[in-house]
Amino acid sequence: MHLVTTTNKVKENWGGKYFTLEFIRDPKKLVKDWKKEGGIVVHLTMYGVPIDKVIDKISQINSKILVIVGSEKVEGWFYYNSDYNIAIGNQPHSEVAALAIFLDRIYKGEELNIQFSDAKLSIIPQERGKKVIKNG
Repeated sequence: MHLVTTTNKVKENWGGKYFTLEFIRDPKKLVKDWKKEGGIVVHLTMYGVPIDKVIDKISQINSKILVIVGSEKVEGWFYYNSDYNIAIGNQPHSEVAALAIFLDRIYKGEELNIQFSDAKLSIIPQERGKKVIKNG
């Protein structure tokens, strides 16, 4: 639960009302329900189709996306029940890096310019040092 508490504190200070983190007891049910509600499921795995071959198609979809970040222990069920199995590379790599690259491709680099309207804090970019201001 420490992870959830820390994540919620980051959201509270830096904004981002659309990001959620929760622990799921039955991930298969989550996938089934997500798809039933019209969302798509993207599974990031080194065994999937290279990201460059499918990212344009996924970017055009106007549905919520559930991203599953695979690791060694992912059950085969997820490979067959995801809409897309995407490989960032076909060599072992960091799951966090895979998610970062996927999000960067989906947002076409524009995520670097996002300013959340509900942020309590903002960073003022500068060459040296740190400058953080409190918003309104």
